[in-house]
Amino acid sequence: MLEAMMQGCLMGLVLSTFCGPIFFMLIDLGINGTIKAVFYLALSVFLCDVIIVFTLLFVAMQFVTELKNIDILYYCGGAILIYFGIKNLLKKNDLPTQNNAIDKKQLNKLLLRGFIINLLNPNILFFWFGAITLALSTYHNNKSLVIIHFITGLSVSFLTDFLKGYSAFNLKKYIKPQFIKYLNVFSGLVIIGFGIKLIFFH
Repeated sequence: MLEAMMQGCLMGLVLSTFCGPIFFMLIDLGINGTIKAVFYLALSVFLCDVIIVFTLLFVAMQFVTELKNIDILYYCGGAILIYFGIKNLLKKNDLPTQNNAIDKKQLNKLLLRGFIINLLNPNILFFWFGAITLALSTYHNNKSLVIIHFITGLSVSFLTDFLKGYSAFNLKKYIKPQFIKYLNVFSGLVIIGFGIKLIFFH
């Protein structure tokens, strides 16, 4: 159980390094909005991830129980993670702009917008599919450990998302192309490592 929680924390921390549209929205809100707006956006992403993870987890578990040989699941998941990692390494290092700030008074719309943006991002779906197959392999299809793993990871991801916006006013001067590049390289290498592990060491 402790190992599942630690691995879940690591997964959540790795996810927090991704520099997608939600990352920049959180930074913009932290600079131009309110802490309440940051919380709503982080909450919308958390709720979306919970729905995605447990839907894919249910499908993956059904898939595993119906197959005698699940290597194909590991290979597909590993390949997706490697692709995702390489894409992160090659990602353009864009910076957020104040023109993307969201109206702090429209919290309900912000909640819906964050949910939809996260849901429609195919990279999120690919990441969670790879993460789920990796977890199933690591814990030998033990449902309890897999659930603990993802509850911990999702909680850490929510906390770090909120902290991004909360700390944005202090981090503004550090958000430069070189900083974003280091984040992309770090998360890309870690995800590639997970993909290789899933393919060759499951």
